[in-house]
Amino acid sequence: MSFPRRSARTRRFTLGRPRGLRVAADGSRVAFLRSTAGDDPLHSLWVLDVADGRERLVADPRVLLGGGPEDVPQAERDRRERARESATGIVTYGADRHLRTAAFALSGQLFVADLVDGDVRGPLPAPGPAVAPWPAPSGGRIAFVCGRSLHVGEADGTHRRLAPTGPDADDAAVSWGLAEFVAAEEMGRLRGFWWGPGGERLAVGRVDESPVPAWYLANPADPASPARRVAYPAAGAANADVALLVVGLDGATTEVAWDRSSFPYLARVG
Repeated sequence: MSFPRRSARTRRFTLGRPRGLRVAADGSRVAFLRSTAGDDPLHSLWVLDVADGRERLVADPRVLLGGGPEDVPQAERDRRERARESATGIVTYGADRHLRTAAFALSGQLFVADLVDGDVRGPLPAPGPAVAPWPAPSGGRIAFVCGRSLHVGEADGTHRRLAPTGPDADDAAVSWGLAEFVAAEEMGRLRGFWWGPGGERLAVGRVDESPVPAWYLANPADPASPARRVAYPAAGAANADVALLVVGLDGATTEVAWDRSSFPYLARVG
């Protein structure tokens, strides 16, 4: 087989290789993603128990989706495009500090995995297609984005919208908890919210795309579908207005203030 064909079949020699590695705070476990072979694009969630060197398959998309195809929400397709993601299945996940709990989305459905005993719960209730789930540092709650809003799910399966509130709730140009085009495409920031260490507050990016010019993109693979409106900050055009706020689970909101006119980019949050 020729080199170009091998490179294409293996997605540039990335399939079958562990990726997305995270290590438990006590060093006892390592979580990672991997497909079954060098020509299999479907990734599953695995755990390595360091003490005995044993690998465990925790979440297999083939089982969780019942063998059906993925139905990836538009927000996740956009994120994968920005990340140059060519794999399928579980391509990203969030985990708590001690690597006991992991959260991920498949076909817009929310799943939570216990990385110690291997149990997977889901799909969990959500008001719509869920993207970018991430557990609190203690693992008790899961934050995720649905539509253009940030939601928090509790251990009992209930969930509520944390942001936005007020006028933003009905503004289609404003999103909370998603990375805007410039951050994801040019800065490698693919996240839009971050848990505080105590698990009672989150830093959340607020993105207002109303200043950004609209482009209309057709899908050549589906010419019968209408063109999709996209806020695209072309060179010389306006960027999105990006702010950062600290939002408490009690609803309290505090803006992180800086000179946004002189420093318009939110590149990193820690």
